[in-house]
Amino acid sequence: MSSVSMKERIHALDIIRGFALFGILIANMIAFKTPVFTELNGLFEGERLPEGGLNATLTLLTAFFVDGKFYPMFSMLFGLGFYIFYSRLMKRGLPAKQLFRRRLVFLLLIGLVHLIFIWSGDILHTYAITGFLLPLFIERSSKVIKIWAISLMIFGPLLMTALMLFSSVSIQFIVNQGMDTMENLNASSVVAATVMAEGSFGEILAFRLTNEVLPILLQVLLVVPTILPLFLIGLYLGKTGMFTDIERNLQRWKKVMWIGLAIGVPLVGLSVAVAYNVFGWAPYVTLPIAEGLNAIGGPFLMLFYVSVIVLLTRKASVEKMLMPFASVGRMALTNYLMQSVIAVIIFNGYGFGLFGQVSKTQGVLIAIAIYIVQVVLSHLLLKRYNQGPMEFVWRKWTYSRVEKVSKAA
Repeated sequence: MSSVSMKERIHALDIIRGFALFGILIANMIAFKTPVFTELNGLFEGERLPEGGLNATLTLLTAFFVDGKFYPMFSMLFGLGFYIFYSRLMKRGLPAKQLFRRRLVFLLLIGLVHLIFIWSGDILHTYAITGFLLPLFIERSSKVIKIWAISLMIFGPLLMTALMLFSSVSIQFIVNQGMDTMENLNASSVVAATVMAEGSFGEILAFRLTNEVLPILLQVLLVVPTILPLFLIGLYLGKTGMFTDIERNLQRWKKVMWIGLAIGVPLVGLSVAVAYNVFGWAPYVTLPIAEGLNAIGGPFLMLFYVSVIVLLTRKASVEKMLMPFASVGRMALTNYLMQSVIAVIIFNGYGFGLFGQVSKTQGVLIAIAIYIVQVVLSHLLLKRYNQGPMEFVWRKWTYSRVEKVSKAA
C-alpha cells in the first residue's frame, strides 16, 4: 500500500488543514498557558479583557476570528477525509468500513495517550468516538446528509448551552445558599497554576488525572452531537464533489462563502458581545449563551474561511504562496501532537515553567514561532519522505492486515 501520490493530492485541502492547525495553535495557547480547565472566575465574574491595549485587542480579535472556528475546520476536514478514504478503498475492492474502524482505533489510542500524559485539550479521542458514526451515513444521499448536518448544527449547540446553563445556575444557587464560597470554588485554579508551573511530570499528571482528564472523559458523549454535524459537512462536500471539481462547483462555493459570512459574522459578533458583558447580564448566564452562539456562528464563519481559500487557490500563484501551509497540513497528526509537546515543555514545571506568566501578546508570538518551526521542519521532512512519522505509523496500523493477506496470497 503506497501513500497518496502528489498527483492525487488536492493541494487546497492540505493548505486548509495547515491553516486549521495554525488557528488551533493560537486558540489553544490560552489553555496551554493558564488554568482554563479548572478556572471558575469567568463563570461568576464574566470574561475580562487583559490590561494593555495590544493584549485587549488581540483577545477580542482571537475571540472573533479564531476561537471556535478552526476546530470546526479540522472536524469538517475529518469528515471529508473519511469520504476520500472510503471512496478510494471501495474503488480498489478493499473493505473500507473495516479499515476505517481500524484507523479510528489507532486515533482513539493516540488521543487517550495525548489526553492523559501530555495535555487535556485533546480532540483526537472525541474524533475517534464520533467517527464510528460516520459509516452510518456513507450510503445516504447528499440531501439526507445535509439535513442531518443542519439539524445537528442547531441541536448540538442548544444541548450544550442548556447543560452549561443548568450547571452554572446550579453552582450559583449553591453559592447563594452559603453552601460553598467563591474562595473554595476558585481554589482549584490557584492550585492548578502552582502545580502546572512548578510541579514535576508526576505531580502534574496526578493533578490532571483527577481535575481535568476524568471530567473530560465523563462528558465525552455530550461533545459528540457538536462534532458529528461538522463531520457530516465534510462528508457532504465530498459526496457533492465540491473539492474534486471546484470549477464545476464555482457558484456553489461562492454561495457557501456569502452564507457563511452573512450568518457567521452576526452570530460570532453577538457571542463576543455577550461574553464580554456588553448587555450587563449575570455572568453565570453570559458564558453559556456566548458559547452557544459561537458554537453555531463559528462553523459558518469557518465555511467562509474555507470557501475563500478554495476560491483563492484556483490561481496557481496564490496556491504556490500558500504551500507552506500545505506542508504542515500534510503532516497534520504529527504537527498537532507536536504542538502540545512543545507547548507543555515551554509552560509546565518540568520544562521552562512559564505557566501563568505569559501575556496574550506573548502567547500569540510563541504560537507563531512554534508554527514557523513546524513549517520549516515539515518542508524539510517531506522533501525526503512522503508523509510524517505519525502518519506513517497510522497507515501501517490501518493496512497491516491487508498487507499480510496480500503477501500470503
